[in-house]
Amino acid sequence: MSQTISHSQVSPPPPSLPPPPSPVTDINESINEAPMFLTSNRTVSYWCSCMSPALRTALACIIVGVVSIHGPDTVRRHVTFPAFSYVVSIMLVGEATLGDALHGTMSAIYGTVLGIIPAMIALYFVKAVGIPIATTTATVFVMAFVVSWTRPSDSIAKRIALGQTVLIFATNFGHDEVVDQGRVRGSIMKPAHVAASTVLGVAAAILALVFPYPRLALNEVSQKKKLYIEMAMERIGVLVDGFCAENTSSMAVFISQAKSYGAASTKLLHHIKTKQEKVQWEKAPFGLSQPQTGKTGIGMTRDGLQSIEMPLKGMEIALASTNSVPIKSFSMQQDLESNLSILRDQICLKLLKPNCCHDQKLPSNKTFQNVITTLVQNPCDMSTLFFLFCMRLLLKKPLSTMPADRSKEKVAPTTIEPGSDSFSDEPNLVPRGKNKPKFSFKLPKQRIIASLKCSLALALAVLFGMLFSKDDSFWSGLTVAITFTPQRESTFTLANLRAQGTLLGSIYGVFGSYISEHLMELRFLVLLPLIIFTGFLRNSRMYGQAGSIAATLSALFLLGRRNYGSPIQFTITRLCETFIGLSCSTFVELVLQPTRASTLAKEQLCQSLTTLRECIDSMEGEKKLREQVGVLKKCITEANSEPNLWFLPFNTNYFQNLHESLSKMVDIMYFIGQGLENISLDCDGVEQSLTEEMKEMINGDIEKFKRVACASIKCLEMVCSLNNSRPHDIEIGIVEEGLSEFGSLSEIHEQFKKVEMEIMENFGMEGLSYWEIKVEIVLSVSSIGFCLGELIKEIKKMEKGVTALIQWENPGRNVNLNEIYCKLKGRKV
Repeated sequence: MSQTISHSQVSPPPPSLPPPPSPVTDINESINEAPMFLTSNRTVSYWCSCMSPALRTALACIIVGVVSIHGPDTVRRHVTFPAFSYVVSIMLVGEATLGDALHGTMSAIYGTVLGIIPAMIALYFVKAVGIPIATTTATVFVMAFVVSWTRPSDSIAKRIALGQTVLIFATNFGHDEVVDQGRVRGSIMKPAHVAASTVLGVAAAILALVFPYPRLALNEVSQKKKLYIEMAMERIGVLVDGFCAENTSSMAVFISQAKSYGAASTKLLHHIKTKQEKVQWEKAPFGLSQPQTGKTGIGMTRDGLQSIEMPLKGMEIALASTNSVPIKSFSMQQDLESNLSILRDQICLKLLKPNCCHDQKLPSNKTFQNVITTLVQNPCDMSTLFFLFCMRLLLKKPLSTMPADRSKEKVAPTTIEPGSDSFSDEPNLVPRGKNKPKFSFKLPKQRIIASLKCSLALALAVLFGMLFSKDDSFWSGLTVAITFTPQRESTFTLANLRAQGTLLGSIYGVFGSYISEHLMELRFLVLLPLIIFTGFLRNSRMYGQAGSIAATLSALFLLGRRNYGSPIQFTITRLCETFIGLSCSTFVELVLQPTRASTLAKEQLCQSLTTLRECIDSMEGEKKLREQVGVLKKCITEANSEPNLWFLPFNTNYFQNLHESLSKMVDIMYFIGQGLENISLDCDGVEQSLTEEMKEMINGDIEKFKRVACASIKCLEMVCSLNNSRPHDIEIGIVEEGLSEFGSLSEIHEQFKKVEMEIMENFGMEGLSYWEIKVEIVLSVSSIGFCLGELIKEIKKMEKGVTALIQWENPGRNVNLNEIYCKLKGRKV
């Protein structure tokens, strides 16, 4: 899609098909067959979502405990590290499905190969010079660097490999009998015992996930898609009811309800995306296939669901942008209400039966024609036309694919996205048919930092752990190994959660040990309440996933093993070793990556503004902007959780407001692109002189908007970069008028109303098909005008937000963005 409307001819739109007979009757029958979202018991659903993973986790732990304590002598002789079996099983189970378990199994196999084979070779040569503390520390450092450097960047595999490395090299002081077996036998038997303990954890996880019935990702995706369709139907009804509300109070209630549905829908889409990535692991070995598309449309892809989500967001934006009840703004209230009901029923019917419904058209009755004519003549009804435009997208757009992004550039964010894989920081693969880049000896900086961070933290943890307690030194290293991640993370927050979880689980384990001191079978019953409780803690803010896992493991190390001495003495020693491991991880993180998350959030804000300016200037690149804004959100979340210490506190509210404005502008850019695309398609077959005149008017208004909007965003971009010590482009001219050149929102709407009137008056074509084309063009033009007005409102809101942020950081000064911008240019106002 070019930055302006193309004059090239495109294929004519497909011939219109008559709407299905009796849509209201069909939709009512279909809705009655499907359970409504509001009638579902959310409390029961929440309890099931927490209890099911907890019970499967408990089953996996019981399997490990029974085999390691009461299993055959041959098995118990090789499973000498049951604590690591517990770690592996919990690492693989969690909230996993069968697809996750199969993927985790392959990761465990890869991690075992990655950790065991090099360890055998290293152990053979290390035994030749003895195993002093210095040698062990150096060996762990080298092994950890090799493991973290290798590809692919599978976190589970590398955590298992790092844990095996710690157990093989840091437990020599407590396993002298293995050392005395000779160099060859000793370098084989101990790694074999570690590998056997790993296999037990993997087997227990798989058995727990298939008993009594497998938890399939296919089923979960199907259920979540069905729930999303039901929720989308409810959202459409709520939005239409809000549009037809009697007063502003009722409309506000419907808007609030629609936002609640929107937040829940976003979570559902994220869950669907996460589980869909694991579906392929279930398809390959078992030959499972996606459910066939039925009456509820659950066979749609996630992109198809996303193509439903965007128009619903647009309808919500249109409804929230009105200052009064939209339907009361003109006299044809009943006509619009009846036609909106028809549109709502057609959309719901298409959602329920996507394969049975072809591309549907807008109502063609005389009353709807009068409604459109009245709306065009009223300059206050841009939001109403945009609301109809979004409903038209739901009718017209296919529900199987998402519209292709018009960006031609790859996303190259300057900061690492928290939660993403920093091993993937290398340049993207070159498309097939393109020349490959020249080979370079330059090493990727992020991989070096990630590998150094892992190896140095693990080596220091093992070193100080052995200095504190030779027999229990591996606990500090194991704490670092099982929490390894190559990305940036909230270091202090996660360390705090893990420390609290470790303390909670250890105290529970000590009490449980005295209750069931002489009866191991009773200990598994004592463990069950804690595992269920930590299943709920996973979703809490106080502990989160990191704290709940730490609590479960701490209790398991006490209640799931035996022959470790006094429970209190073991707990004190392990708490100290855990503190050593967490301290080493935090220290290394601060040394190698000292940049605070608040600084990254400020830099990412500048980068997002730059991408926004480029996106508006070219009217494309919406996907790139969306990804940049997503990175900003994660930076803000991390900055909000880090301690202030001696730094200036991070003002989360200001940044969240700026992020909300940017997120809304991303969605608006999507609708502008849809409007431009629809105009190019709908104008084909219309008289060329009329279409060229109309396109010139639209392009002129868009170019005027782009010139002023880009200048204003450039001002914000440079002012935001003032505190980040970023270089400035001194060749760009000074902007003193801000957005005043384009005028008020009413002037923008008036410009596009003129274009709409030209269409309605000059496109004097007869016949139903020409009427449909005329309405399509009017709705597309009005959507562009509405979206440009919304962009200006959000830019002005961002100007106020940036001003307030700088004023908060400089309370003793009078902040003026224009003055700051001019000073950055070396000029005075």
